[in-house]
Amino acid sequence: MFKNANALLGLFAFAALLIVPSVGRTAEKKQQTPLPEAVQKSFDAHFPKAEIEKVDAEEENGVQVYDFEFRKGKMEMETDITADGTMIEVTYVITLKDVPKKALKPIDDAAQGATKGRTEKVLVTHELKDGKIIKLPKPLTHYSVEMKKGDEQAEIVVDADGKVVEAPKWVAPKKKSA
Repeated sequence: MFKNANALLGLFAFAALLIVPSVGRTAEKKQQTPLPEAVQKSFDAHFPKAEIEKVDAEEENGVQVYDFEFRKGKMEMETDITADGTMIEVTYVITLKDVPKKALKPIDDAAQGATKGRTEKVLVTHELKDGKIIKLPKPLTHYSVEMKKGDEQAEIVVDADGKVVEAPKWVAPKKKSA
């Protein structure tokens, strides 16, 4: 059937490419931003079995921050880690029923006539100011809820006692240019 061994080897090589999953593609999808060693070590130490879905890097108040979106089992989470490996906050995607009543009241008041969407519990341990990472005296717990009213969207952030940390700013979504 095959007249030369090279053709047979070529067929086997092609078949192997079809069967073996591409490790490079998986790693590329999971890791989009090159990470400093301190950042990777911090993430791995805090979330050893997590599956990274996306990593973005940006400067916030003069500090380089890596924003991770990941899953730990079924839990959808996010975390921000500075270039020196300091984890400054952890976010858990939760349901509205997981928000304490005190915190839910200002959310309900702000959402009058709006549909409430993605809800998060954010544990903040550090703040960034003038290029410095400042450890808070005690961790803060915030609740964030996305809302939609007609064509407008907003997000409200409150603390565990119901104090509004960030009031909603209703804006229409940006239209994509063709």
